Amino acid sequence: MHTLYFTEEHESFRQSFKEFLQKEVVPHIDKWEKDGKIERFIWKKVGEMGYFGLNSPEEYGGLDLDLFYTTIFLEELQKINSSGFAAAMWAHAYLAMTHINKEGDDRIKKAYLAPSILGDKIGCLCISEPFGGSDVAGMRTTAIKKGNTYILNGSKTFITNGVYADYMVVAAKTQPELGNKGMSIFIIDSNTPGISTTKLDKLGWRASDTAEIAFDN
Repeated sequence: MHTLYFTEEHESFRQSFKEFLQKEVVPHIDKWEKDGKIERFIWKKVGEMGYFGLNSPEEYGGLDLDLFYTTIFLEELQKINSSGFAAAMWAHAYLAMTHINKEGDDRIKKAYLAPSILGDKIGCLCISEPFGGSDVAGMRTTAIKKGNTYILNGSKTFITNGVYADYMVVAAKTQPELGNKGMSIFIIDSNTPGISTTKLDKLGWRASDTAEIAFDN
């Protein structure tokens, strides 16, 4: 494919990523779709190849490449006939990791972004809720500050990677009286006490785990 946007370097990347998917991913797709879970080893392999860090800063292990590498990454993921696998990968790399990359300080990036790029940690983004879907303004989950901590209460649903993620990027209202102006983003380790996760069964996209998550203090 030769276009105004894709250079020879882009197309070389496309070919190498396509070959990686055919060799390392496609042979396992049927099993993952049946089991409803992507095995952990492939996350590490994707990370080792640098695919999770295409647009991340080099100082944290990323490649800091242009947008068209990301475009190719997403295009080729969709060509292997597993929307579930594709969803899990982009939800990690372009939902959870994007917030950390754009909004996290150096300490947070070292703790979460760097291992996410390597595939050592898996992230999920928690916004949609049982009573409001993706209506962010109608969000009911709250995070009330008490001393130096925040107490979260509420629930999220249809969360991609929510079952097996190592950390969650969670949107909550810190000042409910301000409506959509009173929201904040939190990074929470999935093993934090008070978090319970329920896996949702699905007819399709089964390789991608989907969860309902409750936060209780």
